[in-house]
Amino acid sequence: MPTNESPAPFDVDRLLTQEFLGVYRAACAGDDGWQALAEATGRRVGASLVAAGVSAHDAATALRSTHSALTESMLDEANTRALAAVGTVVATELLVVFCVKEEGPADALLSGSTPDGVAASYTVVSVRGAARDQAVNAFRCREEVLVATSGHLLLPLAEPAALSLCEHVRGEVDGEVWLCVAERPADRVPLARKEVDEVDALVAALCRPPGVYRIDDVLFESALAATPEVRDELDRIIAPLLANRVLVETVCALLEADGNRAVAVRKLFIHRSTIDYRLGQVEQLTGLRPGDPRDLALLGTAIALSRAKPGG
Repeated sequence: MPTNESPAPFDVDRLLTQEFLGVYRAACAGDDGWQALAEATGRRVGASLVAAGVSAHDAATALRSTHSALTESMLDEANTRALAAVGTVVATELLVVFCVKEEGPADALLSGSTPDGVAASYTVVSVRGAARDQAVNAFRCREEVLVATSGHLLLPLAEPAALSLCEHVRGEVDGEVWLCVAERPADRVPLARKEVDEVDALVAALCRPPGVYRIDDVLFESALAATPEVRDELDRIIAPLLANRVLVETVCALLEADGNRAVAVRKLFIHRSTIDYRLGQVEQLTGLRPGDPRDLALLGTAIALSRAKPGG
């Protein structure tokens, strides 16, 4: 008999609970094959959600809800580590399906094209560190993220909102992660990618701690890097120092200690007189005094620029 009723909505939460209940139970029981089961189920369910037109954001939201519900129902059966492990595996495998789906637009934007349906602007994010995969998954749980084959993330957010999200994600992950961000209109996304790559290279060369960075955080170093004459002069000054690994390590330790020699001594496990001797050698080789904050910053920049060069 014909009916005018519209089809029932796709119940994502119910599907995930039905599909992942057995997986969580297998992990809780310590079954040897739980991880393979989790991976296969995650990929299969992810493909079903994509085919049903479910967005990555809705899928990630349902994943969080399902994980919380299943975890709460099984706390008496297993420790939280086992539950966290199975949650990570199913989320990674399910969401990677959306990643593959979205690679086309992301790569197109990074190459300078603007496919139909894209946002007016994007904040490009580079992600580096031991907790990279955790961070990427955390982004997918909150926003419609485009993931490029290069590993860059494209967030349809203004930079201030993206910075706030990055800080939140960094606080959630269990491990070190460096995030560099830059916003541009959709047709200038390649410039944002170039900027985040340059910022990340400088942050790594300067041995900055894990965190969220933008061009303003390395503005001095970036300006020097963009001036060939200044960079050539820094290369000339720093060349004798770079030949002495111990002196370079000493300068870097002093930089990380914000110029505090006592802290640097503890970091290097040396005597105060030893660091004084080494810094004297640095001054003789470069003409710059590591005890002067401005000279120390210049030394750090010169070392960073030499490291950031191809083959450096």
